[in-house]
Order: sequence, then structure tokens, then C-alpha cells
Amino acid sequence: METVSNAIIDGVRAKAGLDEKKIRRAVDAIKDWLQQQPHLPHQYDERQLERLFLRCKKSVERAKDVLEMYYTLRTALPEIFSNRDPTQEWFRKITSVRIFLPLPQLTEEFDRVTISAILDPDPDKYSVIDAVRLLFMSFDLMMRDDYYMADIFIFDVNNFTLGHAAKYTIPIWKKIEVCGLRGFNSRVKAIHIINAGAYLDATINMVKSLLKPKMAARIHIHRKGSESLHQHVTTKILPLEYGGEAGQMSDLWALWVKRLESNRDWFLQQENLKSDESKRPGKSIDTGELFGFQGSFRRLSLD
Repeated sequence: METVSNAIIDGVRAKAGLDEKKIRRAVDAIKDWLQQQPHLPHQYDERQLERLFLRCKKSVERAKDVLEMYYTLRTALPEIFSNRDPTQEWFRKITSVRIFLPLPQLTEEFDRVTISAILDPDPDKYSVIDAVRLLFMSFDLMMRDDYYMADIFIFDVNNFTLGHAAKYTIPIWKKIEVCGLRGFNSRVKAIHIINAGAYLDATINMVKSLLKPKMAARIHIHRKGSESLHQHVTTKILPLEYGGEAGQMSDLWALWVKRLESNRDWFLQQENLKSDESKRPGKSIDTGELFGFQGSFRRLSLD
């Protein structure tokens, strides 16, 4: 992921119809609202608030809703949003078999392309919870440091076996969807599934059935041996392994892993930034609505 230059910031702001004055006014409004919420953290990074406002299509009210959900999910899902020390053994293991790599260059429309791939076809070496934890650690770092319009995801399923698919239960998929779309408000422009064999059609159709029709329509399938991805993503951005010009994926991945590791202290501090449900005014969060199972947030947290 390239360093955010003034040219990128100016380009994104121009495309979004924003200027410094509008952004300052929005960030101040979000900060004021946060200070009035007894159950939400009063520590925040203004860079993240600005990027969140951008993700929320310049809506302060939408940004408030997303922040509410973001901090609530960090309390509701400790298996994902705690134990995020990148010096621990789980991190070494998952980064040796799984990639979630934001590519260095933005598209001409200021979108970020991210590759998700499994390196080892042995599902016994794969922890789905660790993979999801890695995913949202990367999202957190991107929300702090990156500056772009929308997400384009490339899922390389070449080493994704039925054994891996079995680990991704419907509740896991639902948590990923809720966290990604409601907690981080990822603006997904397109999802490209590459090296897809017919044996995964049932899994892909199951995932699409869990998504809203608008989101499901953004999924593009590219069969093994096809170069149709290049019709959507320029080769200038892609790694050599995908017919691109941006260098070896293993080198790019090593740099991203190092970046995650170098932010260890920040990740550990972030674990404390979550909702305090004992101070939440009004009605508690209904996990049945969030994840599709019964029980309130407070009931879940006590069981």
C-alpha cells in the first residue's frame, strides 16, 4: 500500500466533492457526537473519522451509525477483535498460509484493489477465526492510513478446497458480512473470484444468497485459465503472478506482514476501544438482528 500523497488526497476529495472546510465540519460533528455517548470510547483518531466520513458517502449521520456498530462489534466478537498481537504464533501460522494484501497502487478512479488468497491447500493448517482476525486487522490499518474511494476485492480460490469451505459456516459468513459492511462500511465496488472451479459453484451461490441482491450482482466469476480479470483491473496494478507488473506477490505480502507487525502496540491499544454495554442508554443490541440468532447483546455477553 503506497504512502498517501497530497496528490492522492486531493484526487479523492475532488472525486468525492469534498474540501478541507467540509471535512473539518464533518469530523468536528462526529467528535461532538462521540463525546455525548457514555458507552462509546472518547479516544479517537481524526484520520480514521475523516476516512469513515468518506466511506459513508459524506453522511455524518451514517458515520455515526457505523461508529456505533464498529465499537459494538468489537465488544460482541472478542474472538475476532481481541488477541491481535502480531508477534504471537497464531499470526505467524496464518500469514504463512493466507494472504490478505492491499496492492500498492490505486486504480485511476482511486479505488483500492486487495487480493485474498490461500497459499497452502491443506485445510488442517487453516484457522478460519485467525483468518478473519487477520482480515479485520488489515481493515483497521487501512482505515487509519489509507485514502481511497472504494474497495475492489480479488479472491483467488486456486487453493481453496472443500475442506476450507466447510470451515466457513453460515454464522461465520454472516459475521464477516456484518463486520465488513456495517462495522467498517466497506464500499465494495466489485468482487472478482478467480481460478474458480465448478466444484465451488455451490459454495459461491450460498455466499451470494446471504448477500443483498445489489452486492451479489457485483460478484464476477473468472474460471481457471481465463484472463478476463484484466478487463476489470489493469495489469499495472496486479502482481506478476496474475499477469501484472507490480512485482512478486510474495514480496508484496512480506512487506504488508512487516507493516502489521510494526504496528503491534497500536493493535494492542485498539483492543480497549470498544463499547461498554453497562453504560449503553436505552435498548440493548439485538444479536438476532445482527447475526441471525436469538438473544440480546447483554444475554450473549453473560452466557
